Order: sequence, then structure tokens, then C-alpha cells
Amino acid sequence: MFLARFFQSIPRRLWSTAKRVFTAVGTVFVLGLSLLPLSALLLAFPAFDSQESVLTDAVSERQSWLRRTLRRIAALALGLTVFLGLLAVSVEIVSRLPLAERGSFAVVARTFLPAPEFLLGPEPQRKEVLAKMPSETRAFWTTPLYAKLPPAMVQHWPFVILGVYFLDLGVLLLIGNVPLAYNLRNVRVRWKTNAMTGISFTAVVALLVFLLAFVNGMNQLTESSGVPGNVFCLSDGATDEIFSNLGYGDLDNVERAAADEEQLFDAAGKPLLDDDGKTLWRTIAPVRIKKFERNDKPVALASKETYYSINMPVPNTDPPRRRFVQLRTLDNVEIAAQVHNIQLYPGGRWFTPVGVDNQRRIECVLGDGIAATLGPDVGKKGLTVGDEFPLGNDTWVVVGVMKSEGTTFGSEIWAPRIDLIYKPFGKEKYTTLVLRTEADTREVSKIFANWLTQKYTQQKFRAFSEPDYYAELTKTNNTFLVAIVIVCVVMAIGGVFGMMTTMFASIAQRIKDIGVLRLLGFKRWQVMVSFLLESLSIAILGGAMGVFLAWLIADGRQSTSTLSGGGGGPGGKSVALKITVDAQVAAMGMLFTLVMGRLGGLVPALSAMRMKILDSLR
Repeated sequence: MFLARFFQSIPRRLWSTAKRVFTAVGTVFVLGLSLLPLSALLLAFPAFDSQESVLTDAVSERQSWLRRTLRRIAALALGLTVFLGLLAVSVEIVSRLPLAERGSFAVVARTFLPAPEFLLGPEPQRKEVLAKMPSETRAFWTTPLYAKLPPAMVQHWPFVILGVYFLDLGVLLLIGNVPLAYNLRNVRVRWKTNAMTGISFTAVVALLVFLLAFVNGMNQLTESSGVPGNVFCLSDGATDEIFSNLGYGDLDNVERAAADEEQLFDAAGKPLLDDDGKTLWRTIAPVRIKKFERNDKPVALASKETYYSINMPVPNTDPPRRRFVQLRTLDNVEIAAQVHNIQLYPGGRWFTPVGVDNQRRIECVLGDGIAATLGPDVGKKGLTVGDEFPLGNDTWVVVGVMKSEGTTFGSEIWAPRIDLIYKPFGKEKYTTLVLRTEADTREVSKIFANWLTQKYTQQKFRAFSEPDYYAELTKTNNTFLVAIVIVCVVMAIGGVFGMMTTMFASIAQRIKDIGVLRLLGFKRWQVMVSFLLESLSIAILGGAMGVFLAWLIADGRQSTSTLSGGGGGPGGKSVALKITVDAQVAAMGMLFTLVMGRLGGLVPALSAMRMKILDSLR
């Protein structure tokens, strides 16, 4: 008897389970659609409900199948047209804004918009398919999707999405009579509950903006460290200066090298042509200046350097602590300063070639970041000219402080290349050679770097355009950014549920109000927009406060981080960076709060829209 009843209940259980699954999938689908412009969704809504009207007051109840079908197609077309129009206008506006050429979060767009070749199957099969394709078709499949989009949609996509949302708000106010006065009154009456919800948004967005500002500071640090016309040479196979080991013999020959008949490119990577349509060629070589003459001949701007990462004990700590400091020894500090565009603060000087003073103290110059780090060791805010500090088995004296804020050199100690330094620290050979090309541009330095890596035969190098080298060091930034995205998703889930709880409670207390609004002539979609705008207003106010709070507390503060290009081991650079809350970070914070407000307010707004007039008035 029991078994019979059990087996009879199986179809009901399966149907109940299937219904729950379909409901969950439908909810996820609706939440995904809610991130699109609401005006476009509303204009397309008659495609799903032919009796619903947005632009007109009423719809005829008697419609033929053909007329209903045409109306649905027209609604879809209108919604898509509005969406593309909003996107195009937003892209045009952002393109005209005075923003930096490279966006702080472009890496996210490049990560999620790869080349479509992965659709062709596994790697071996993909290569075979691509090999059989014509060159134009192969280029389509191997070109990343982000390369086919307008630059603003890749470099400044948070601004583009924000622009779409604000334009969408304007279209909503044009196409429908939304009871905004009613919502403003309710926000004022329920100010305690709304304030608590807004405070939660403030806390979440402030934390997000702080984390993003840290990554932004790291990106700005590495981008400003590289001189466009410099070529950064390491030994073949080295991934970082700490692993590089250059010999002595051929480094002087590199200064006299010239890349003959190298093709010239424009900023977009296309070959430059002369008036006859022929490709332009030129000779690229290190720039030579008369200021540093040797045997009555100009000397190339080429700096031979050795980079150390030294484990230094921190004095007066219990238990004892240690820190890593970066040391760079130089053959000619004046050439190195001109190669890296570094100057000293007034009152300082460069160290002498001998490198020690009459008290046998090693002379050095400090970046302003490491000067501030070592200052508390002697009870000062920062070391200045004349101060001394211990490093290794010697005493070092500061003869100058570099104007290096905003670059990786701010965390370095510069000293002469003398045996008092390289013998105890175990590096007698150079690690780095930095050359300044004649045309001080990134494109030319890339060409010369490729020539040194692939065609220079006297010594094997791994050469980079210097901005590219420091961009390679930002891989740790990208890893940190991915971790931030994961944290944001977790925080967003909490924020969305908090907003849902607030709005459901608000709707439960205003069921009769909804009925009155419907009796006054407001349509279902107008009621939905009304409640959704209410949740967005709470989110925007809370998010704006969060951005302002993060800017007030974190912007401009100093922090320490490590840059690494990968490869494992003890490589990388410990750098002092400035946490920066700029327009890019603020836009990302506001976009995050808008997404949370839309997701958190949609489901309650839909529940308010579904209420029947008589049921809400009972």
C-alpha cells in the first residue's frame, strides 16, 4: 500500500522539481536581462505580451495573428534599436572625454573578449582548420573581439556602461509618466530603513574602491617608470633583472650597434609609406650626445647597471625583522640619470666615481620612497642629505635624494659600481643595459629591441621597449585584479539580498498604495519602474558616499607592494606606490553600486507589477 502511494507520487514530485528548476532558470534569465537598459526592455516588452502597451494608452483586444506577430517583431526591433542607439551615443560621449589613452580596467575587457578561434575545437584540430582557411578568414578567427570594438568600449568600458544607464534614465522619463513624487515621499518617510541600506552600500563600495585604487596605483607606477625611447636589455632567457647576468666584452659594442633597414610603423602598427606608396626604412641606433665625450667623440646614452635585492635587518625591532631593499649600482650615474630622466632635489649631488668619502662611507643617492622607508630607523620622517645608515658590513651616507615619486626608482638606492659593493653582495657582472634610441618613441624602441633580440649576433640579449618591460611586471596587478573581481561578486550577492529585503518590506507595507496607483491610471510597467528607481536612488546615494569616503581616506596614501614578471624565485621589485582614487576608479565604484541596485530592486519591483488591483486594495 505504502509502495503504491510512493510510486504514484513520483510524477508529482518530478513535476514539482522541474517547476522549481524552470523557475530558478527563469529568475536568473530575468536578472541577466535587468542589466540591459530598462527603456529598451520596456519597448521590447510587447514582444512577449502582445496586450501590453508602453508607447500607447491602450491596445485593441481583437487582433489577428498576423497583426500580433508584426507587433511583436516591431517591439523587438524598437527595443534593439534603442539599445544600440544608447550604446552608440555613450561611446561617442566617452570618446570625447579628456580621459587617459589607456584605461585602468581594460584588462578585464581583453580577458572576457578573446579571439573566437576557441569555437573551432581543441588546439590540434583548431590549428588544422586555421591552416586551411584563406588569410582573411583566418585573420577574422584569430583577431581578438576587443580589437574589433571602438577603443572607448575596451579602454573605458565602465564609463560607457555608466553613460548607457544615465541615458536610459532620460529615455524612461520621456516615454512614461512615472510617479516620482510618490517615491521621493516614501524615501523621506522611511528614511531610517533606507539609511541603513544606504550605509551598507557605502561600506561595500568604499572597500571596493580602496582595493581598486591600490591596483590603479600599481598600474600608474609601472606605466610612469618606462621612458618611451629606452631599450631595456637583459641576458638571454632572463625574466627579471635579478636573474640577468651580462658579460663584459660586448656591452660597449652594443652602444655602437645600428639596426639598418628596419621598417617604420605608425601608432596603429601599420607600415609607413612614402609618397610613391613604398615602405619607409631607417637606421635606428642609440642616441649620442657631446655632453659626455670620450676621446673627443660623443658618448651614447647607454647605462650599464647591476641590480641587487638585499635582505636588510630593521634596527630596534623586537622580535628582529628584516626588509628587502633594492640597490642599483651604475658605471656612470650622470648618464644613467639622463637615460632614466631622473633629477635630484635641491641640496643634493651625485656620488663621485670613487664612491666613498674621507670617512670610508659609501656614497649613495636614494629614491624618495626608500628615503621615507629608512627614515623611521633613525627617528626621522625621511632620510636627507648627510644622513647615514648601515647596509651589509658598511656605513652608507646619503649625498642626494632623487625626484622619483611615481616611478619604481623611488624604491631604489643608487650607488657607484665599486668592489666594496659587488664583492660582498656577490655580483661582479652587469645585470642590465638601458639604451636611449635617437627617436624617443615607443614604436622605435620596440623595433630596436626586436632587432637586438633576434638579429644582433655579438651577444644574446632579451631586449624590451622599457614601457613594455614595466608593463610585463604588472602581471601581479592583473592577478590581484582577478581576486578583487571575485571579492566583488561575493560582496555584490550580499548587497543584492540586502536591497531585496528592504524593497520587499517596503512593498509589503504599501500594497494598498500600489492599488491606488493602478486606479489612478498608472500601468504595471510604470509601477515596476517606480519601485526600481526607488531602489536605484538608495544605491546611488550609498555608492556615492562610499566613493567619497574612499577618496577622503585612501587617495594619495603611500603603500608598499611587489611587482613581478613571473618566473618564480626571489624576483620582483618591492616598490612604494601611491594609492590613487581617480575618475576610472570612481566610475567603477558607481557602476558596481548601480548593478547591485538594479539586481536588488528588480525582483521586488516585478512582484509589485504583478499585483492585481482588487487584490492590492483588500
